[in-house]
Amino acid sequence: MSECDAIAVAAAKAAGKPPVFKSLPEVRVVALRAVIPNYRAQRVLWDQVLAFTRSQGLAIAGPCLTIYYDQGYKEKDVDAEVCLPIANDAKVDENAALTPAITVRVLPAVLRAASAVHLGSYDELNAAYLKLYEWIGTQGVEPNAPVREVYLRMDLEDASEKSFVTEIQQPVASLSASPDYSHGY
Repeated sequence: MSECDAIAVAAAKAAGKPPVFKSLPEVRVVALRAVIPNYRAQRVLWDQVLAFTRSQGLAIAGPCLTIYYDQGYKEKDVDAEVCLPIANDAKVDENAALTPAITVRVLPAVLRAASAVHLGSYDELNAAYLKLYEWIGTQGVEPNAPVREVYLRMDLEDASEKSFVTEIQQPVASLSASPDYSHGY
C-alpha cells in the first residue's frame, strides 16, 4: 500500500468522528490563485497546475489541497488557490510557467488547526464545515487564517463521489489573538 493510500484509509476511518486539533507541517507547492465562478469551477485551475507540473517533470509529493480566502461560504466569485505539493528539493524552472499566476512557494507550518474529515460527495461538505465551525466555537479559539480543503482520496471514476475523502483544516488561535486575513499565508 502506498503512503498516499495509507493516509486515505486512515482518513476514511476518521470520517464522521469529532474534530481534532493538529499541527500542519510546511509544504512546498505549485499553486494558482484566482477568483472563480463557484467551488466546482476550480477544475480549470487544476488543469493549468497539472499541465505546469507535467511540463516540469514534477512528481506530486502529497495530497492536493485548495485554500479558500473568503470568510464563509459564497455562492459565486470564490477566491481559491489550488496547491499541488512537490518535494522540497524539486528543481523548477519558474520562468517556464504556462501562466504568470502559477507560483512555487512554501505554505508555512501551522501551529494549531482544527481538523474534520469528510467521507463522500463534495456536495455534502457543507455539513462537515458546519460541524467543524460549531466545534471551534466551543473550544475557546477562532479562525486566524484561510481554511484548507485537503483531498485525501479522489477516485475520478466515482461519479457519485461516495469514496472521496476530504479533510477540512482551519488554522485557529486563542480568542485573545485577533485574526489577520489581510495577507493569507
